Amino acid sequence: MKKVILVSLVFWTLLAFGQKEPMHTHYTYNIMAVNPAYAGLENLITATILHRSQWAAFPGAPRFQTASVHAPFGKNVGLGMSFVNEQVGPERNVALKADYSYTIRSEEKVKVVFGVKAALNMMHINLQDLELDDPNDDAFLNNKQSILLPNFGFGIIAYTKDYYVGFSIPDLIVHNYLNNTIFSSSNLLLSSKHYYIIGGALFEINHLIDFKPSAYIRISRSINPDQLIDIEADLTLIAVYNHNIHGGFSLRTGNSIAALFGLKIFPDIELGYSFDLLYTNKLQKYNGGSHELVLKYDLFVKKKIRPLPCPVFQI
Repeated sequence: MKKVILVSLVFWTLLAFGQKEPMHTHYTYNIMAVNPAYAGLENLITATILHRSQWAAFPGAPRFQTASVHAPFGKNVGLGMSFVNEQVGPERNVALKADYSYTIRSEEKVKVVFGVKAALNMMHINLQDLELDDPNDDAFLNNKQSILLPNFGFGIIAYTKDYYVGFSIPDLIVHNYLNNTIFSSSNLLLSSKHYYIIGGALFEINHLIDFKPSAYIRISRSINPDQLIDIEADLTLIAVYNHNIHGGFSLRTGNSIAALFGLKIFPDIELGYSFDLLYTNKLQKYNGGSHELVLKYDLFVKKKIRPLPCPVFQI
């Protein structure tokens, strides 16, 4: 038992040296998490709460929650705030983030938005509640907790009324949580950096049905010497009926498929749910799949302060 715990702790410790946003199915509700240029682009005051339970039947499996709000301020500026909580076994990571966006081509058909992100991150490892073969092992008598460590990121989004595409690096700084130190560099090709590409389009079938394909891609330098980069991707197709009900499927690299459902329970409140399965993994029948729930509240801006946003941004 102790060996298993030690191996797990080593794995979690290694994760502490490089940050990456969790891959979640409802990324279209939470684009600002990886790209700060999205702040305010819905032309609404938008508040979102998202919860994800990964491998629900496994004790200590990853749990992820985020709460965010963003809105336009004036014709070209958008601001956003978010709180993130991630629990993996005894390890908990929390972050408070602020986002700023500026539309640098607001009068063109193809609008271009640049964004910057600032964050404070902290990690806590709860060792004292672990079940050990030797309860008096000195290595597990004290919990580990970092101080608040800063991070910064940037992103860019280009969009029209029918599509959008974006690129971002949300975490430019690498943290060593256990030593409370940071490492930064102007070299954007460091293996610890993660790069995100997002995109989506709108196809109006008729006055009642829309199709919205989208993609969420994360790229990083591979730790495998036989390949240059690692790519994780979600490819999603959503059908929207009468702007009130949506459903679809998402395919993720790594043998995962998800079903998504959502509806507007009130004109300004939307509820979404997804269920993920590892369709070729032998452990699938034991892990219970992954569940994700999102609640979104939109407060319409009465005064039109900027052009109509890309319809793809809004489910």
